[in-house]
Amino acid sequence: MVRTEPPVKVLKITGLGRSGSTILDIVLGNHPCVESVGEVGNLIRTGWVSQESLRAVDQKRLRVPICTCGKRLDVPHVETPDEACPFWSAVRREWVARADAEAIESYPNLQNDFEPKRRWPRLLYERRKASAAFRSYAGLTRAFFESIRAVSGKDIIVDSGKSPERAFAFWMVPGLDLRVVHLVRDAKGVITSRRKAFKKDLQAGIMWDHKGHPPWKTSVRWTERNLATELVCARLGPKRAMRLRYEDFVADPEAARGRIGSLVGLDLTDGAKAAASGQPMRARHNVGGNRTKKSGYIALRPSAAPGRAGMEERPLARGAAAFVGADGVAHAPVWLWGVTSRIWTSYAASEAARIDSWSAARSALPTVAAPAFSD
Repeated sequence: MVRTEPPVKVLKITGLGRSGSTILDIVLGNHPCVESVGEVGNLIRTGWVSQESLRAVDQKRLRVPICTCGKRLDVPHVETPDEACPFWSAVRREWVARADAEAIESYPNLQNDFEPKRRWPRLLYERRKASAAFRSYAGLTRAFFESIRAVSGKDIIVDSGKSPERAFAFWMVPGLDLRVVHLVRDAKGVITSRRKAFKKDLQAGIMWDHKGHPPWKTSVRWTERNLATELVCARLGPKRAMRLRYEDFVADPEAARGRIGSLVGLDLTDGAKAAASGQPMRARHNVGGNRTKKSGYIALRPSAAPGRAGMEERPLARGAAAFVGADGVAHAPVWLWGVTSRIWTSYAASEAARIDSWSAARSALPTVAAPAFSD
C-alpha cells in the first residue's frame, strides 16, 4: 500500500537526564501547533500491551501508568472509561486501527532490540542493511507518531526521551521528519541534581526510592551521553540538529525558541515572553519526566548568577572540580572528549566489521535440509 500522508515532524530532545528537558518540552508544548508528549518511549511499557508481551522487558524499565492529566495510561486495563486518559485512549485506538492490535504486541521487544544503549552496533549495521525486524519497528513507530498527529491535530510532536540511540533509530525510520535539540546543562547543575535522593511517589512517577549519585559517576555519564548525542547530531547535520545550553534557554527563552523554530520551520516566539516572565506553563498529556509535572504546571526561574540559571546554590562536590573551567561552568576535559570519541568510534567500527564478517560467513554456508523425524 502506498502511503499518501506527509512525513511526521518529530522534535527529539536528547542529552542527559536532569538537564531541563521536561521544562523545555512543556514550554514548547504550549504553542498551538506543537504537541508535547514527554518521554513517550516509555508509553508502551505502562500497560498498552498485554502482560505477556512485557515479560521479556526488564521490570525496572516499566513505568507508572499515570498521565500528567492525572488519568491512567494503561487504557486497556481500566475498569471504567472515565479512569483512562482521553487523549492517549484515542491515540491507542488510532494506532491499533493503523497497525493492528496483534502487531503492536511485539513493539516492546522491538524497542528492546533497537533503542537501548548497548544496541549501537546493531543500529550501525541496520543503517547499512535493514532487517525485517527493523522494518517492523520502523512501520510501527511511524504509525504511532501518525496516530498522535491525527488525534492532536498538531503539526509537530515533541519527544523528550533524551536517548541518542532512540534518536538515531528515528533518523532511519522512513516517514519521520526528525529534528534534534541537544540540550546541555552545566555539569555542576547536573551533579547537584543527581546527588539528591527521592522517595517512592507513584503519583509523581517515582516507582522506587532513588539514592543520590556520586559526582564522579555523574561526570562520566555526563561526558558519555553528551558525546553520543554529539555524534548523532553530526550525522544529522546542522539543518536537522542543534545544541542548546539549558542556562541560555532559561535566561532568554525567546531567543532559544527562535532558534528551535528555525530548526523545525515554525515561528515559536509566540508565548516566549510569557515563559520569560515566569508565567506558569501547563503540562497537558505528558508521559514520564520528572516530578515537577506532578502539579501540572511549570515556570522558569532564572538565577541572578550567570551559568547557574534554575539551579540550587550548593557547594560543588569534591571530585567534580576538575570539570570546572575558568568561566565557572563545568565542561568535560578536552582530552577526555578526544579519548572517549576514539574509543567509541573504534568500538563501533570493529563491531560493524564483525557483524559483516559473520553475515558473509553465514551466507556462504551450504543449505542443509532439516532431518526427518519418525515416531
